This record gives sequence, C-alpha cells and structure tokens, in this order.
Amino acid sequence: MDSEIVPTIETSRYLAISSKIDTQDIDWKLAKKHGLTDDEVFILTYFADIEGQTIVYLRDFLHTKAALEPDVIAFLTMWNYEEFFHGKELTRLLEECGHGLERSRISLVRKKAGISERLEAAAANILSRIFYDEFPAVYTSWGAVQEITTLRGYEELEKQTTNPVLKILCERIAKQERRHFAWYFNSARDRLNASKKSRWLTRKLLSNFWTPVGAGVKPREEVIRLMGLLFPGQLADEIGKDIDSKIGTLPGLNGIKLMSHYIERFLPC
Repeated sequence: MDSEIVPTIETSRYLAISSKIDTQDIDWKLAKKHGLTDDEVFILTYFADIEGQTIVYLRDFLHTKAALEPDVIAFLTMWNYEEFFHGKELTRLLEECGHGLERSRISLVRKKAGISERLEAAAANILSRIFYDEFPAVYTSWGAVQEITTLRGYEELEKQTTNPVLKILCERIAKQERRHFAWYFNSARDRLNASKKSRWLTRKLLSNFWTPVGAGVKPREEVIRLMGLLFPGQLADEIGKDIDSKIGTLPGLNGIKLMSHYIERFLPC
C-alpha cells in the first residue's frame, strides 16, 4: 500500500525571499533607446500572455488534494504573485518600446484558447477526482517541466538580446523561475517517491499529453516559432536533452522524452 504523502520541502525558505520583481532601478528610457527587434516583440508578447494565464493554472491545481496542504497554499500564493509581476513588467517593456498590448489582454488571450486546451482542462478536473491521492504528483511533475522550460527560455533570451533593460529583466525573472522550478521538482520527487500509483499515472499522462508552455492557449505555429527563436539549430536538441535528463531523475520518469520528442517532431533540423 502506498504511504501517506508528506512533502519534505521547506516552503518557508521560498517564502522568506519572495517578492515582486524589482524594477525601481531600471531606466525605461534606455529600453526605448535600444528598442526591440520584431522577434523580441513576438517572444515578449508570448511570454507576457502566458505569465498572465498563471491564475488559470492555479485554479486547476486547486481542484487537487494538494490544495489542502498549508505549504502548497503558501507556495502557490507566492508563485502566482511573482508570475503576475513577470507579465506586468514584460508588458511595460513592450509599451515603453512602442509595442503596447491591450488592457484586456489576459481575457482576450483566454478567449482564443484552443478547444483542445479546454478539453484537457476538463479532463484533468475529472481525473483529479478519480485519482484524488495521485493527481498532485502529476501537477507538480508537469509544473517542474514547464518551469525549467520557461527558465531556459529566459536564460537564452538574456544571452541573445542587445537591449540592456531586457537583459536585466530576463536575469531577474530567471532567478525567480529557478526557485519555482526547484519547488515543483522537489515536491514532485517527494510525491512520486511515496506512491507507485502516482509514478505510473504521472508517466502515463506526461508521455501522452504533455505539450510545451503555452500550447493550447497559443496556436502550434506560434509555439514552434518561439522555440525556434529561443533555441535555434543544434541548441534545440541540447536543450531538449537537458530538460528531459533533469526530469528523468524524478522517481518513475527515468528515460522519459518530452521536450526532445516535441523538438524532433516539429522543429527543423
């Protein structure tokens, strides 16, 4: 029989350093002076749109048993707060550089969400009730994949851009995303360690239904364009293997291919 899951991660250390991204020292006029390339406008719009959808993912997580755990409630509150300000500051950068987004952007993006994304959300809600004890492991494992992918995206954008303000924002956002990934990864590890059934369910759902960050909300061609811009050429293969290798260290996920499989299918060599 599977043992009761008691995560061992120390959420308090995440909360102790939680804050909205600091931009008080940023010279926004400098950002405007350097401007943004068309590709950067596309990337930042995509990022801002998805950061703005965090509240939706939080809603889905709240359907699971894990939502009753004090540490989980505390972390998700901090996570949603920080992600909101990521989107807010990226939106400000776009506006300062002459590429402002609609004020109702979050609702507009949500309305354009594909039918597949809505069906997956409904299916996840049903499965979270059927597999009440096991589904938190799925969500935290899924979250770990998405957070490390997002982290790698910000890291690569920081390397590529010549806009000094965008470099600063990417560096500071990546620092917080690194903590988010650590929490999801450690939480997933504890839950998967504690339950054989959770390991089976998580591997099954990730292998068959995982898609990159924003897929479903964004059309596939935009997802592919984003990945091609952030991870050009051979880098895509390296990033894919790096992400899969890290996720593969989680209990029950050894050898899993998620990002590398997606890259093989959709990105040109």
